[in-house]
Amino acid sequence: MPNPKVLIVSRQTPDVEAMLNDAPPEAEIHFLPVGEKSGDHLSGVEITYGGISDADFPKAESLRWVHQPHAGVEGFMYPAFKASDVTLTNCRGLYGLQISEHAFALLLSLTRSIPTQLEFMKRKHWERVPCIELAGMTMGILGLGGIGRAVASRAKAFEFNVIAVDPEPIEKPDTVETLGKLDWLPEFMARSNVVMVCCPSTPETHKLLSHEQFNLLPDGSYLVNVSRGKVVDEDALIAALRSGKLAGAGLDVTYTEPCPPESPLWTEPNVILTSHSAGASQHIRARAMRLFIDNLHRYVKGESLVNVVDKQKGY
Repeated sequence: MPNPKVLIVSRQTPDVEAMLNDAPPEAEIHFLPVGEKSGDHLSGVEITYGGISDADFPKAESLRWVHQPHAGVEGFMYPAFKASDVTLTNCRGLYGLQISEHAFALLLSLTRSIPTQLEFMKRKHWERVPCIELAGMTMGILGLGGIGRAVASRAKAFEFNVIAVDPEPIEKPDTVETLGKLDWLPEFMARSNVVMVCCPSTPETHKLLSHEQFNLLPDGSYLVNVSRGKVVDEDALIAALRSGKLAGAGLDVTYTEPCPPESPLWTEPNVILTSHSAGASQHIRARAMRLFIDNLHRYVKGESLVNVVDKQKGY
C-alpha cells in the first residue's frame, strides 16, 4: 500500500497531537493549519481525522476513510457521502463513563431538588424541600449501546428495575431485566418511572417520543436525554411537563442547538438544561486519538477497522 496521506482536520491540544508519534511510519500526517479551511487541503488526502462537509466532499477525490472523533455521525449522513465507498468510523464505546455520570447528575438534581436548594443557598435561606427516593423504581433505557449499557450498570447500583429498548438484535446484559425491540416501546413507556434517552438520531428515531408515547408514562415520571434532541418531540415534552405526566426533564441536548432563546425549555420550572456537555471528560481527547492510531495501524496492514459505521443505518 502506498503511503497514505492523513489530514488531521479536528485539531487537538499539543499533547494529544504528539500522540501521533506512535502512528505507523508509513502514514504521512498533515495538520490543518489553524484558521484555514479543510476544503483547501484535501488534495491527495486518503484519511481524515474529523469531518468533511457536503460542500467539500467533491474535493476529496482520494478519500477512503473518515474517522469521527465523537460518537454521533448524523452530520455525515448527506447523500453523496452515504452513497460513496468511503469508510466511516467513530468513537462509540468511549463515551459511556462520562455520559452516564452526567445522566445521573441530571436525574439526581431533579429528584433531590438541587436547583431549588442552590437558590436557597445564594439567599442564605434554610428550608427543607421535597425529595424523591429512586430505589425500586423502573428505569427504561432507550438505546442499549455503550452509553445505554453504562447507564444500566449505574442504574442497577441505584436499585432500579432496568428495562431497555434497542432496534438491534443484541444480547441482553445482566444489568437489564427485559430487553425489547422498538415494537415494545408502548409497554416500555407504560412501565418506566424514568426514561433515559441514549439512542442516536436516525430517521427511525426522529421524534420517536411523541404525545402518544409520553401519555403512556406513569404520572410523575422523569425524562433524561443525553444523546440527541431530535429523538424527542419538544411540543409533546413541554405538554407532558405542564400536565404533570412528567415531574421533570434533564436535557443535555435539544432539538435545535444551541437551544433557541425563545424556547419554553429555558423557563420551565421542572427542567434542567446543560449545553451538550455530557461527553466532556479530561480523558476523552486522548482516548479518541488512541483509537484512531490503533485503527491507523490496522489500515496500513490491510486489516479490518474497528467502530465502522453502517452509513445506511446511521450508527
